[in-house]
Amino acid sequence: MSIKTFTTELPLSLIPFALMYSKKLYEHRNTALDLIQSDVSKTKQNQLLQKVGYNKRQANSLLIDIEGKLSSALLCRQAHINTLEGKIDSALQQISKWNKKLAELPYPCCDIGRNQYKTTQHKLRYKIHHKRRYVLHQQRKLEEILNAPLEVNFGTEFNFPLVGSQGESKGNQICQYDPDNKQIKIRVPVEFEQELGGKYVYGDLEFKYGQDMIEAALLRRGVNFKTGEIYAPGKGESLTWRLFFKNNRWYISVSVEVTDVPIQSKPVGYGCIGVDFNPGVIGWCYTDYAGNPYAWGQFKVNLHSRRSGQVEASLAEVIKALLDLADKYCCPIVIEWLSFAAKKKRMKEEGKRYARMLNYFAYSTFQDLAERQCRNRGIRLIKVNPAYSSLIGLTKFMAMYGMSSDTAAGLVLARRAMGLSERLPTQFALPSVKVARRHVWASWWRLNRKLKSVRRHHFYNQQSLTANLSDYSSRNGSKSQPGRLGEVCTSVVNSVKELGEIPSCNPELAVKVG
Repeated sequence: MSIKTFTTELPLSLIPFALMYSKKLYEHRNTALDLIQSDVSKTKQNQLLQKVGYNKRQANSLLIDIEGKLSSALLCRQAHINTLEGKIDSALQQISKWNKKLAELPYPCCDIGRNQYKTTQHKLRYKIHHKRRYVLHQQRKLEEILNAPLEVNFGTEFNFPLVGSQGESKGNQICQYDPDNKQIKIRVPVEFEQELGGKYVYGDLEFKYGQDMIEAALLRRGVNFKTGEIYAPGKGESLTWRLFFKNNRWYISVSVEVTDVPIQSKPVGYGCIGVDFNPGVIGWCYTDYAGNPYAWGQFKVNLHSRRSGQVEASLAEVIKALLDLADKYCCPIVIEWLSFAAKKKRMKEEGKRYARMLNYFAYSTFQDLAERQCRNRGIRLIKVNPAYSSLIGLTKFMAMYGMSSDTAAGLVLARRAMGLSERLPTQFALPSVKVARRHVWASWWRLNRKLKSVRRHHFYNQQSLTANLSDYSSRNGSKSQPGRLGEVCTSVVNSVKELGEIPSCNPELAVKVG
């Protein structure tokens, strides 16, 4: 079950009630917030609000709305604190690195730059000085937030909910919808009864989209999990209505639980589509039941200097095309499980180019759209750990199949979702790289460190790449680090020049060719 919200314009007959009731709620929001933050029980809170002109259901709706806004404010405050603490820690680590580098310089190194003849030590001290000022500024901001009172954003004045509950008739006792007559009925506070002409106000209402889902929710049965009571049709589903003013018009929306579309795709063992998301291109690859690539391609996307609505529209078109491919092959879609919260805290230390790339990397938007559309079309969405997916694709599959780096990474993600592991290719299984009796990612970690500075187009020439890796190993040695990655597999190659020559490793072994 998932929750969907459907919106339409508010009937003209309900606009006077919306204006009067929204002003009344706006006056008592701070009162409700004080009651929630106090030690008063929920029953007492409801009773105190009833004294200012609300009935029991209306008071409960107001309290639930304010509780949600309070919890949101607390979460946002804690997220802001965590971000500032992360920025301070990142800056202090950078200062420590610069101090260490400054101490290792044996003598003043002259370096001609924009500031005439400035030594390397002078430039490092200049960076350290301004980085310390940045840390001090962030620490002061953090102290102000910790000492400041909590601010709760109530939103605009003309925006209020009418919260329903399971067990109430038609899902909501203060706002009820009659699907047969296409009419809505809202309970009016006592002080407005004379002015509005009765206890209820009515309006003709029909939704352009979602009308069938709303009617199905009103007929659904339900179970009270605390008591085991089975509710009659019309009382098993809670409906929450919201009235709000936007763009010079009044709107009304309703949130209901809808039944998910049954999964149409086959199990992942029959094949899947791996998707690798990058700032400028989205690569995909479909694998068969054996994990071999069957089809692959790219979608070019331009997310730079675009508004959020344009970014969402561009990504929605790409996801629609991916879902069409999933329908064609009747398979699930595999994406990366990524989080950039830690990386965004280090943006100032990584440079402008890296910070700009992260800001335009709308992966959370892509993930939300993919989850929503896959749920609507009954396609399974799988998230996997993307560790070393690009490196594995570059070294193992890109040159083999003539793929691009992003489609090769999509192939790795698809194979990982199918439970297939990736060993080091033979040409990269050097003694300084391969690790015995450890997870295969330990070897990929070493290879990643050695190939970090290699450009991507060099991966098409495996011979020169292997030669560079061998030169790197000979320069840096191939000693193992048992404390970190365990023992290193060593291999001895004995060359035999003549027939019958005895290798030095085993004098009893004779080699005969032909």
